[in-house]
Amino acid sequence: MLAENVKRLRKQANINKKRFALMVEIGRPFLNKIENGTANPRLSVIVKMADALETTPGDLLKDSRERCGKSDRREPLDGETRHAQLR
Repeated sequence: MLAENVKRLRKQANINKKRFALMVEIGRPFLNKIENGTANPRLSVIVKMADALETTPGDLLKDSRERCGKSDRREPLDGETRHAQLR
């Protein structure tokens, strides 16, 4: 989620890693870890990244399915439908 979104939006904005790391006041190795999904930045860093990418922290944290209008939420099943699916 965060890793994919940061990388995608940074590239769309045509900002290289070195410049982006300077903009958000983090080291480039830490940015690499964020974009690879191996580090979780503090909220203050997420806010700075969102500002630099002209988006919101919430959008950076969204699952790609939510951005496409899909989500994990499903309609509840009535008893008969649920029973049929369990057979």
